[in-house]
Amino acid sequence: MPRVAKAIPDDFKKFVGFPTREKCDPNNPYQMFLWCLVAMPYQEGGQLAMPIDYLQFVSKRLYDLGLRQVEERTLKYQFPIDTDPNWLSNPGHWVDADAPDNDDRRPVVKAVDQLKPQQLSELATELIARMTPGQRKIFLNGENVVE
Repeated sequence: MPRVAKAIPDDFKKFVGFPTREKCDPNNPYQMFLWCLVAMPYQEGGQLAMPIDYLQFVSKRLYDLGLRQVEERTLKYQFPIDTDPNWLSNPGHWVDADAPDNDDRRPVVKAVDQLKPQQLSELATELIARMTPGQRKIFLNGENVVE
């Protein structure tokens, strides 16, 4: 006898965004454990082994089997940062819950944040001096400014 595809349950709401503990609703069985299914052990090449919609059904199954969040977590997820090797295919890391969060600022921002006011002034003067007239015009008009 052929298998018939099941209809999506009426109470299912598609999760939007990347599933982190802070974004998932702990009272929604489809999201309760969704954040736990990110960067699974020994997983290489990405953060999610399956599409988020499917992982929502896995979360619901865990809920239906009686699992509940009762203890404080001992691990937390850290996103890969752009300085990690292969950051686009890096699944991220689970680290101790009390580990400091990654500094996800761009390397140039980290470097500039270390400068004293006099050094910042000298750097700005040097960078402006090295710009072409077209670049200088764009810079002074505030176009294409990264915030």
